[in-house]
Amino acid sequence: MRRRAYESEADVELLQAFNSASIAATGGCGYVHPGDIPHRLFNGNKHFDPAEVMTVWEDGSGVAAWVLVGPRHRSYDAQVRPDLRGGVFEREVLEYADAHTVELMSLHDVESDQMLGDAFRCDLVRVGLLAEMGWVLDEEPPYVINRARIDDLAEAVIPAGYSIRPVAGVEEAGAVAALHSAAFPGAAWTTELYRQVMESPGYDPGRELVAEAADGALAAFAVTWYDDVNRTGLLEAVGTHPDHQRRGLGRAVVTFAAHHMATAGMESAIVANFASNTASEALYRSAGFEPWHTLDSYARAID
Repeated sequence: MRRRAYESEADVELLQAFNSASIAATGGCGYVHPGDIPHRLFNGNKHFDPAEVMTVWEDGSGVAAWVLVGPRHRSYDAQVRPDLRGGVFEREVLEYADAHTVELMSLHDVESDQMLGDAFRCDLVRVGLLAEMGWVLDEEPPYVINRARIDDLAEAVIPAGYSIRPVAGVEEAGAVAALHSAAFPGAAWTTELYRQVMESPGYDPGRELVAEAADGALAAFAVTWYDDVNRTGLLEAVGTHPDHQRRGLGRAVVTFAAHHMATAGMESAIVANFASNTASEALYRSAGFEPWHTLDSYARAID
């Protein structure tokens, strides 16, 4: 078994293929959508070197596992190949992830007395390992992954005065950064930071849909990602500018994006929300999505 750091953009495709195959073998329980890999690596960890936060294990059969640490989130993702689940190896991966998370939190001055994590409720192997390692179920609301067959979704109804289109390219980085920052206060996107995302492996401006007002202002967005093996598209992230909320734009962008993914061969679409976010939950239900997988929150004290 060889353990190494992230090396190049070729690793993004390698790990996406790994997750697609793992999802095909398990029905998705315990594995994140392939689109979550570049999204979390280059968007969620925009301030960090990929080689610092991403670790890959390989054996004679290819990728055996990977861990992505989010120091500022005090958490990590750990994915282990289905045939290696539940044994000594998975525990070693989790122990490494625990230690590396604490190490990076300390290195980047993230002060906390605990780490945070989650696990698919259906993934009894992971839930059991976390309990053995001192993780405890948190009181935070769960994270819900919603799914819909795209053919079952109504066509998008775009409010008068708006249109929906793909992002043109990096020349719109500033406008898109401002839209993301407005939709998610505290994200602190700059033109340069979002340009880096747009130029990162896996991102395609043709897969980020934006709602544009008549005056040219960007009002809402949905970034889409494809899993060609399982024919499932992911919407991550989705947001609406506060100045344009309560006009049906969120539902319009979500349904438009889902049907846009269908033109690339996707048959199902997934989108997630925290159970505490009742506005997002209502949006996705109104668009035709239903709960699929639930992830519970866990915490572990830092020694």
